[in-house]
Amino acid sequence: MPQHRTVLHSDPKWAVERVLQQAAPCQWSPSYVVDSQRWVLPVIGLSEFRVAGQRVLLDGLTALCLPTGVPYQMRPLQATDRVSFVVSARPGAPLPPLKTPAVCILAPRSLWQMRLHWRGTHGDAASPFMQAVPEQRGGAGGIAAGPGTRGSERVWRARQFMAQRVSAADGKPWSVQHVADAVNCSAFHLAHVFRQNTGMSLHGYRQRLLLALALQRLEDGETDLAGLAHDLGYCSQSHLGAVFRREVGVTLAQARSALKR
Repeated sequence: MPQHRTVLHSDPKWAVERVLQQAAPCQWSPSYVVDSQRWVLPVIGLSEFRVAGQRVLLDGLTALCLPTGVPYQMRPLQATDRVSFVVSARPGAPLPPLKTPAVCILAPRSLWQMRLHWRGTHGDAASPFMQAVPEQRGGAGGIAAGPGTRGSERVWRARQFMAQRVSAADGKPWSVQHVADAVNCSAFHLAHVFRQNTGMSLHGYRQRLLLALALQRLEDGETDLAGLAHDLGYCSQSHLGAVFRREVGVTLAQARSALKR
């Protein structure tokens, strides 16, 4: 798959890269193996990984750790350009051995702190990332794992639907009921199995996806905050601003200023 890599930080222990993968057909890649432990966090686009007998859905919140020497395949779920952060341990770095894949969901505040850290940091390039990971770290059978039971299949499809709607950023309103309709399930039942599988509410997950996209748009140079709020489906700039400040810890204007440097 054609790609362009930009090194954001490099030191003896870690390398942090921004990887742009150009639009490609939605088909499985050849099998790859990493030569050192690697975390992959998509920020634009939706993709699926097949690793250690599991299917893992990667959206703008989900990070996947690929252990050294474990084969994996990936495929895009949207025929658009995709951008990921890739955090790679240097070969021989003194890290706890990881024999199975691990997944985690990162909060908007963690996504913000990582962006700041990687834009001109000193010291351990991966520290804010790795600090955020252990709380929700687990085997690939956890939050991001692929369909298994009927309930987890619905959660998978719900997450995919929400990620696709958020990435569209077309200003069209949609709700939890739209998600339930898309997976042929009652909103009540879906809310129950979603929280059971992820530990989060449907609304909470949807909001995290929206804020992750807001951060990406600001980093890409977005200046029209009212337009950004409209595109993400918020009723006003002040509404988005209030949610953003509560969940990220800074105002939209502060984030815009910091990310454009």
